[in-house]
Amino acid sequence: IQLYVRKTRHVGSDKLPKVIKNFYNYLREKGAEFLTNVEVLDIITDNNKVIGVKTTNGEIYGENVILCPGRLGARWLQRLAEKYNLDFTYEKIEVGVRVEFPEGIMRRFSEEMYETVFSFRTPTFDDTVRTFCPCPNGRVAIEEYKYNDHTLVCVNGHSTSKHDSPNSNFALVTEIELTEPLENTIIYGKTIGLLANTIGGGKPIIQRYADLKRGRRSTWERINRSYVTPTLRDVTPGDISMALPYRVVKNIIEGIEILSKVLPGLNSGDTLLYAPEIKLRSSRIKTNKNLETKIKDLYVAGDGAGISGNIVGAAVTGIVAAQG
Repeated sequence: IQLYVRKTRHVGSDKLPKVIKNFYNYLREKGAEFLTNVEVLDIITDNNKVIGVKTTNGEIYGENVILCPGRLGARWLQRLAEKYNLDFTYEKIEVGVRVEFPEGIMRRFSEEMYETVFSFRTPTFDDTVRTFCPCPNGRVAIEEYKYNDHTLVCVNGHSTSKHDSPNSNFALVTEIELTEPLENTIIYGKTIGLLANTIGGGKPIIQRYADLKRGRRSTWERINRSYVTPTLRDVTPGDISMALPYRVVKNIIEGIEILSKVLPGLNSGDTLLYAPEIKLRSSRIKTNKNLETKIKDLYVAGDGAGISGNIVGAAVTGIVAAQG
């Protein structure tokens, strides 16, 4: 099991809105103009050079354009790349569950470095499985993606600055990379999510680890007499093995057993699993080192362009694109 050691600073999801507001106010004072609830429909080019964008609020012209729509806009940027023949490659996605357990199980690690990330290979399929986004004394939360006419309901996690939850949680996911004949990992991941939402009646699925291993669905009666009280209640008790591919489910079961060697107690039957946890790493737009595309003065940044995979990386690529 590989442990990733890195320095992090935790703000707390309750304090983040103030941090973002400080960014917003600073930029406003510098003369930046924000247009909210305005959709960008297309870019405007002239002689393979970008000169502006078309929006639902009219056309906006400028010397440079940076496209950074975030994960939510990954498919939008992919369509734009197809229209303008921008080269891109499909990146791997990660599919799995959010694991919730008593906070004492992870306390030794979270007190030492806060964000504890493990990676390993599973014995049956030799797949790379990892944990990420650990939330010490945190809560499980809903994360929604818009997909065509559907809303994809997934799960995520967060911790406030008070760390007042009796539980901790993290994502446990399998890396999935596709080759021929299907390369579009975004469509594959969203298809899994839609199936999980169908089985959950439009809500995430919750299941006890013991029930998953026994091949039976969970019920509220079984969950309510468990030692772990779920922090997310807007869920449907069910059977995750009916929603996620067999390979992913097998990796989850083997992964929890492997991790229990360093997190004793994680493989308790009362450990709770929420599905789907899907991280749609976008198709990666080809750029130069300044993140400029083959269309002159058109830059990309962030997760939506496939050149970063988390909030810190997205911020860094924004700086790189701006400097370019």
